[in-house]
Amino acid sequence: MPTVRSLEQRLKRIGFLIVFIVLTLCILLAFSWDFDWFASFSLLLPIAAITVTALVKSYSLTVDVIERFGIQLDALANNESNSWHLAQYQGGRVATLKKDFTKLSNKIAQNKRHYMQTEEFVFEFARMLDLPIVILDPHGQVYFTNHAFLNCLTTPNIDGLSAEELGLIQQATGWQQHEESQFKQRFQLSSQVFWRAGRCFELLTLFSIEQQLRKNEQDIWQRLIRVLNHEVRNSLTPIYSMSQSLQSMKQQGQITTAPDLAQDMLQVIEKRAQHLLDFVSSYSAFSKLPTPNKQQINNEQVNLRLQAIFPELVIHSSQPVNFTADLGQLEQALINLIKNAFEAGGNTPPTLNWQPQNDSVVIELTDSGTGIANPDNLFVPFYSTKAQGAGIGLVISRELIRNQGGELQLLANPHAVGIQAIITLSIQPS
Repeated sequence: MPTVRSLEQRLKRIGFLIVFIVLTLCILLAFSWDFDWFASFSLLLPIAAITVTALVKSYSLTVDVIERFGIQLDALANNESNSWHLAQYQGGRVATLKKDFTKLSNKIAQNKRHYMQTEEFVFEFARMLDLPIVILDPHGQVYFTNHAFLNCLTTPNIDGLSAEELGLIQQATGWQQHEESQFKQRFQLSSQVFWRAGRCFELLTLFSIEQQLRKNEQDIWQRLIRVLNHEVRNSLTPIYSMSQSLQSMKQQGQITTAPDLAQDMLQVIEKRAQHLLDFVSSYSAFSKLPTPNKQQINNEQVNLRLQAIFPELVIHSSQPVNFTADLGQLEQALINLIKNAFEAGGNTPPTLNWQPQNDSVVIELTDSGTGIANPDNLFVPFYSTKAQGAGIGLVISRELIRNQGGELQLLANPHAVGIQAIITLSIQPS
């Protein structure tokens, strides 16, 4: 069966067939009535003219209706559904077609409203997430970012930048972060393609590798400390109790009161057992940090409390800074760091400096002490450079800062000897 490639071809074929049938009938009729050639021509000409005219008119009307409906569909595609280009047809199948078209137009408009509402909800939801999210347009330019993504960058302004300029490159295995990117830490990227207004966009979600490693590290230390706490307490508590009982019995005369070596040994046992119990108790705090109660506070509140504890501390603050944090936990972390700064020695007292920076506040504590002896072990629990140190102060201070959604760094003082502790906190609640 021959293939008909278009409706126009089919209409033309049907028209030619009708003309052929009419002319054939007219010729047969002329022969049956024995008409001469003039009479036959006079009969055939008007019939052929009327038939061809009717067919051409029918063809034109059909094609016109199709073209007008095509224009109507183009108008619908361009969100222009108010006009109807076949208004001259008030009845019949075209009028019914108008009703179908109106239903389709209303359905598309309803779906578009639902789509816009869903899209608005998704964008608003992405803004609220702590997970860094960026959407790239079809040209690889930044189309949308949430607050968490901006906090991960070292540059405050990303308008007009492309993903490649930010340090995000697309490879065969997926999106990767370049070594010289504009991000503060390393991320693992997940991508998802979606279509919006007929254009292809790409949504990138950034997962912090350092944060996951940090969480795993914290979980391991907490489990270790819980085991140590349980085992050491179970062993030391009866030893401490028995040493106290023996000393009490000796003082009451139940045991000879003459001074001897046993008395001295009991006192040593008691003191060392108490020291170990206190040692374990200090590490228990690391595994039981409470959930922070974040509130809007001011740096002047913190300054007044710190100045009362450390009168010699030098505080610089160019302007008041309001930010969100747990005042008690932040104060405890600062006290630990300032105490270490004073103990580091130096010719001048430590300096505390407040600096607002974009959506964050940076707290710099600088001392003029001996500096960092072993920077690789600074935040390793049980490690301390002090003779009587427990090696827990810096670890707890860092966890207290991270509890606020911030970060603590210890660096060599870039301007002189000593150490510079840098705390970065978000101004807005996370």
